Amino acid sequence: MATNGTTFSTSSLKVFFQSKRAGLEAQLVSRLVEFIDATTKSLDCAIYDLRHPDVLAALRRVVTGGKKLRIAFDGAQKKTEQDLKNFKLLGQSTPVHPTGNHLMHNKYLVRDGKSVWTGSANFTPGGLELQDNNCLIIKSASLAKQYATEFNQLITPQSFVTAPSPSKTVNVGSVKITPFFAPGASEGIEDKVVEVLQGAQRVRVMAFLISDPGILNALTAFREPGFDILGVLDPHGMKDALGHKTPDPLLFWFLNDPRFVNAPSHAFNPNGEQDFMHNKLMIIDDRLVVTGSYNFSENAEANDENLVLIESQAVAAAYTAYFDALFTTYS
Repeated sequence: MATNGTTFSTSSLKVFFQSKRAGLEAQLVSRLVEFIDATTKSLDCAIYDLRHPDVLAALRRVVTGGKKLRIAFDGAQKKTEQDLKNFKLLGQSTPVHPTGNHLMHNKYLVRDGKSVWTGSANFTPGGLELQDNNCLIIKSASLAKQYATEFNQLITPQSFVTAPSPSKTVNVGSVKITPFFAPGASEGIEDKVVEVLQGAQRVRVMAFLISDPGILNALTAFREPGFDILGVLDPHGMKDALGHKTPDPLLFWFLNDPRFVNAPSHAFNPNGEQDFMHNKLMIIDDRLVVTGSYNFSENAEANDENLVLIESQAVAAAYTAYFDALFTTYS
């Protein structure tokens, strides 16, 4: 087992922690390209936004190398569609929800039916280089099978997945990992997050936004000053989530609580790359990590999303060190 400020690794699990602002350079671009280039037979890629030229070039090499590639992307991302065309990848690609209100918001790959890449980062220059994100590589055929099942549903024509999705706990060495998928899980992901918060004694939160009523209600139990909770938020993500509404001070108590800090990110710029605090992460009682593409919002329940629940004190300690680095920097 090895760990440093940007990487935690075992023989079957690697976690990468990225934050340019906090001086944590996990080299996500080269790590992702290396993962893609290691494909021997097949690669499935479900990604909300795919525009990094190095990643697109690596995906193209999968095709020219005679291996099977399938890409699912959010149909509203026209820049992604154009880049896929430029790299001659449209023939391997399926736009998901091109006219709908919901997002294909996943960020994962399944390689050779044996390994999964997942996390909070989109495959863009901003997502891989500028933003605060965490990504994981998990070697597990059992986990890969669950992600592959979800991917197959995702690219089914006219599909809007409402059936229950696979969610079986797998052992990855001494680490237990349980995946959850939306929208098949419906309120299941929210229910799981609320469940792990109930009775917790120590909580760390890094969130692009928090607006789900169930999760907000669960967090109200921790608003008393003596509770051991700390958080890092993206102020622009929170602002977008609230819209023009005045936040309920009982539900959104953390917006004015010194135990929560804001990342010095910038508002969305349609003509540039984003530098959000983009993690969707909770660390519970130094033993449980919740992370993935799933924002803690009501809308996420209807999006195509994935989240993993990781049971491991060692993994939780690595994520806590990452949290501490960002919290200290932004304080």
